Amino acid sequence: MRAARGTGRRQRLHVTRDPQRWIPGVVIWRRSAPVAAATPETRDRVVDLLRVASLTIVVLGHALMAVVVWQRDTPRMTNLLAEIPELKIATWALQIMPVFFAAGAISNRGSLAGARRRGEPWRAWVWHRERRLVRPLFVYLAVWVPLVLALNAILPDAAAPLGKLSTQLLWFLGVYILVIMTTSWQLGLARHGLVGALWLLVPIAVVDLARFHIDDGIAVANFLIVWFMTAALGLAVRDEVDKGVAARRRLLWIAIATVAVNVVLVQSFPYPLSMVGLPGEPISNMAPPTLALALHSVVLVCVVGWAWPHLRRWCDRPRAWHAVVAGGGVAMTLYLWHLTALVLVTVVEHELDLDRGPVGPWRFWPATVAHLVVFLAVTVVLVALMAPFEHLPIPWLEPPPPRAGTALGWSVVAGVGALGTGLGLLALAATGMGGFPFGRVTSYAAVPLTPALGLIVFLVGVLVTRAGGRREPPPASADTMRT
Repeated sequence: MRAARGTGRRQRLHVTRDPQRWIPGVVIWRRSAPVAAATPETRDRVVDLLRVASLTIVVLGHALMAVVVWQRDTPRMTNLLAEIPELKIATWALQIMPVFFAAGAISNRGSLAGARRRGEPWRAWVWHRERRLVRPLFVYLAVWVPLVLALNAILPDAAAPLGKLSTQLLWFLGVYILVIMTTSWQLGLARHGLVGALWLLVPIAVVDLARFHIDDGIAVANFLIVWFMTAALGLAVRDEVDKGVAARRRLLWIAIATVAVNVVLVQSFPYPLSMVGLPGEPISNMAPPTLALALHSVVLVCVVGWAWPHLRRWCDRPRAWHAVVAGGGVAMTLYLWHLTALVLVTVVEHELDLDRGPVGPWRFWPATVAHLVVFLAVTVVLVALMAPFEHLPIPWLEPPPPRAGTALGWSVVAGVGALGTGLGLLALAATGMGGFPFGRVTSYAAVPLTPALGLIVFLVGVLVTRAGGRREPPPASADTMRT
């Protein structure tokens, strides 16, 4: 007995002294283990894989493509694709955001169906989805807004590019919130199959024609139409997957034909080859989105639909699924904070005279490999530190208590609030934090925007969505009615 107790003490001592518990990647992996093990068989695991994979490719793409040229300790941002134009064609595979929107729509459909089964109203569901997105964003803004204000006062030259970079990624959250609030409309289109989504290519093309020949401000409409189409297409393609091999082959042929159409479009009309925005190009396929990007979305989503059974089998592997769950648990943290890690690595490399240097000399590529390795290490550490905030409740963001009122009235309030939240984030992405609060005015689609205006619209939108996102009040009991 005494020997057994001694062995137990040694085992406990070994566990408590486990050195791996301090390794950030191990921390993330172990946190996700119970969730991965408890995943029900009915979960559509490919959806989680697509969301994690698409965000991971975005992060790696930013780290690779962002090139900083220092001029007397002042950074100037450029892009690897602008320096080596031959690489632009790679964006036809690496511009992966359409896959995220398609997967997100499938997830939203399942979530909304579950809310309806529970008797949860649409407005409460919208607030629940929005709250999950903005919770880690408040922590991010709480760090970056004071930081940019301090840099504006101390190092204004360095603050300008950082201020722009700090909110550049928020366009995605803004558009995604707008996609969430229109999920019911996407369901209506998806009931008509692929045609129900693909007919939206017509208004997208009309907006582009107006953009080129009347007023480029009209192009802002495609921020919603293109991504709405991509989301609806994701639902329709997912339905096609379950129809068998012939339906999936049809998806592949649609993708091949769409690639051919897009090649002709880029060659014959003023669309750039790159599917990401580049400095110096008069037109961007991304901001606002164009017909070329919409066709690119069709290609990617259809290819994913064709490959769905293969992806499903891969997700059935325990370790592979564990990796997906680990990534999904920190996905929003990774998206928000990876540029912060990139800034830290770039500045330290410059201070140590180890930066990548200009594109061209032989040392650029070995330096790029080292840069990516260091960036990934710093990103893992930063994500491990910030990930708990992604799931930490913020008291004033929690659902408000039920209140009497018409269901339609509160639904309108929640819808207006979600619209304001999305537009506020788009405004912040357009202006950056440089010159915060009102020192920098950016005109976007002939609308003057400032960082403070975008932040105010965002905050008001969140509060209004919260006010409208109320669940039904509990039914009055007989005792209550008598009193």
